[in-house]
Formats: sequence, structure tokens, C-alpha cells
Amino acid sequence: MNETRQNPETTTVLIRVGSGGQQPLYATPGSAGCDLIAAQDLLLLPGETRLLPLDFVMALEPGVEAQIRPRSGLSLRTTLRLPNAPGTIDSDYRSPVCVLVENTFSQADLPQLILRQPDLAMKLAEPGRRIRLADYLHRESNIVAPSEDPETKAVAITAAATLENSLPQLAGHIIYLDGQQNPYGTLYFKAGDRIAQMVFSRCLRADFVPCEQPESVGRDRGGGFGSTGL
Repeated sequence: MNETRQNPETTTVLIRVGSGGQQPLYATPGSAGCDLIAAQDLLLLPGETRLLPLDFVMALEPGVEAQIRPRSGLSLRTTLRLPNAPGTIDSDYRSPVCVLVENTFSQADLPQLILRQPDLAMKLAEPGRRIRLADYLHRESNIVAPSEDPETKAVAITAAATLENSLPQLAGHIIYLDGQQNPYGTLYFKAGDRIAQMVFSRCLRADFVPCEQPESVGRDRGGGFGSTGL
């Protein structure tokens, strides 16, 4: 049994790591998953879903899949979620590997959050911590340089004008800001942060055989989805 623990089954993974990436790392000899390292800084606004590059390409053995799973610590401490977890990387996938990340924080949750953290109310009451939605969009359109992202700038300007002209009540909606003047609940990650984990598994392919009465094969436990049939 000790030999099994010391010599787990392995699979060969061919990998090319770019200049900004890091090879996935196993934290301990008993770790089932290897840590995936962010290849660039990431600012993830509340409600936003983005691809986070890892800057490596890999080739798996036939019949092997890689699964991308959340890190339990990040799931506990933050509102970071992997919306497609477990994400599957097929053995014939040869493009750069990324992680799909989502910030599930909503400012509608602020009252409940303040109940748990009363000191948050004093922070949000500080000068410069509140801004109208339309003003925030105007501010963002001024921050984005046209040469960097002209589409983002145009969308922000159009959205602000639409709010002011057609949806004045929504235009006046108050956004609370964090210490970096981004919407409260924004998540910040740095290149080099451990962002998720990857587990390798051998998988079976189905050989589908037409059958008139598959329900008659073996024993029917009864019950539907989520039911034990008892």
C-alpha cells in the first residue's frame, strides 16, 4: 500500500510553456490535482466572466482527459467561480490552455454582507466611495484609450448616453466602489497566483448499440434525477 502511495499511476503530458506561463505544480506528493498558475494580472468585475490565460500548450495521451476544477480555498474566501467546472480538455486539444472564471458577486448582496461585516458600512460611507451608474460609465470611457480598446470605449459612451436619455432612474443607480475605485466586489489576481487545479483521468468512449427496451436490462432502481429510488 505504501508503494502505491509513493508511486501513483502517471500519464505522459507533453507541454510547452510560454514566457509568461508556469508549468502546473503539485503542492504535495499526495495532491490529486496540480495547481494552475495565472499567466497575467486579472481584474474581474462583479458579474463578469472571462478567460484567464495560462500560457501553455499541452498534448495528452489518447484516452486521457484533463479536468479543470476550482480551488477550495478560493471558493471559500472569494466569489470566484469556474462556471463550467469541471471543464474538460480533450486529448486532441492543442490550443493554449485557459481557465474560464466568473465573479458571482452582486451589489444586491451588500445589505446581507453588511449584516455579517458591520464595519463595511463605515468603509462604503467614506468620501468618493459612491458614484452614479451613468457617471461611472462616462468615467470608464475616458479612462480607456481609443488605441487600446476602441470598441469598449464606444460601448461605454453609448451605454451612458442611453441611460441618461431613456432610463434616467437606472442612470442614477448608485454603485459603491472599493479602495481602488472599482465596483465593490471586484476581484484582483496577479500573474503567478494559483487560480485553479487540473486533474488527469482516463476516460471511456461509448459504443452505442440500438436496443428496443434498455429499461429491461439489469435491475431498474426506480426514481428520477436526484432520487435514490427509495
